[in-house]
Amino acid sequence: MTSKDGAPPQELFFRLSGLGDSPWEIGQAQPVIIKLVEQGAFHGKVLDIGCGIGDNAIYIVTHANNISLTAIDLVPRAVEFAREKAEKVNVNIQFEVANMLDDLSKTNLKQHSYDVLLDSAIFHAFSNDDRLTYIKNLEYLIKPNGLYIQIVYSEKETREGGPRRIQKSDINELFSPANGWAVESIEDAVYEARPDAPIGPNGRAYLSFIRRNQNTQQ
Repeated sequence: MTSKDGAPPQELFFRLSGLGDSPWEIGQAQPVIIKLVEQGAFHGKVLDIGCGIGDNAIYIVTHANNISLTAIDLVPRAVEFAREKAEKVNVNIQFEVANMLDDLSKTNLKQHSYDVLLDSAIFHAFSNDDRLTYIKNLEYLIKPNGLYIQIVYSEKETREGGPRRIQKSDINELFSPANGWAVESIEDAVYEARPDAPIGPNGRAYLSFIRRNQNTQQ
């Protein structure tokens, strides 16, 4: 069952992820990720949060210049699937099993180490309480003045089923200057899913660029 604020249980991801046929496993990078690479959005040390079976991560490493990429997921089966895919195409990605609701100091992820954090359809999976924990872990990971790129199903998606919808007002409130963030832009985007996904293949989404305050001390 989902929580009262629309978040699915983590058990759902352990059950579905890493098989290659889950609603979000489309067998290629998200078109919005391809556009981000073309725009030069990724640089330095990049962390792909919730990498799933690795299609976005592999595309970024293959097509972006001068980056090092770490990709994490909470489902070991998905990480192993992604690692095998990366090895087949001979790309260098550091894969880790990590839960963004856990104590990250007990993982191999280093504090304040990442120039860019990529969240492709992860944030909308959290309850109100859990997303506060998640944001604290974003703050742990990101460098001062680092960029957090967020892709979520938006309030403009009105079809029934699928993930929780995120309101633009929530993004602005949670990532406010008072909290040490600056929302640089929120724009409409499309999140691709499999044709048999609950709401079909073309989900209405928000693509947000959110900057961490360079003067914020953890």
